[in-house]
Amino acid sequence: MKAGLLLILLGNAFVGSLYGQNTADETKIKQVIQGFFQAFSDEDIPKLRSYCQADFTLLENGEIWSLDTLEAKLKPNFGKGMRRINTIYFSRIQVKRATAWVAYSNQAAIAMKGRKATIHWLESAVLEKSKGAWKLSMLHSTKLPPKKLDGQP
Repeated sequence: MKAGLLLILLGNAFVGSLYGQNTADETKIKQVIQGFFQAFSDEDIPKLRSYCQADFTLLENGEIWSLDTLEAKLKPNFGKGMRRINTIYFSRIQVKRATAWVAYSNQAAIAMKGRKATIHWLESAVLEKSKGAWKLSMLHSTKLPPKKLDGQP
């Protein structure tokens, strides 16, 4: 019985390693995505860029953005006292060799000048591993409609 269980565990570890899927990679991938959005919240463009490949592409609101486009869109809002708290719920992480794709929902609680809003997105990301580090290659963001409370039209 114990020998059979050991064989199953070793077999699962071996098969998982064949496809490159392991918890260390998953943890690092989550850290990249969370760090990217934290850098966004911290208004730290160099840090944000550090999580991305040089040819990073963002699909946002039906447009294709580069890192330069993203920076140009973000900078006018910097220094205005905006506070943003990100909550990310990971649905799926798939790793194959040096490429990973991730599906997650992203929620931002935003406060600025006494006003508050919560925005939700469904997002997917593609990451590449180079020199031992995972970096974002592409991010696709779909803004979700606000959730209605029970009984509201």
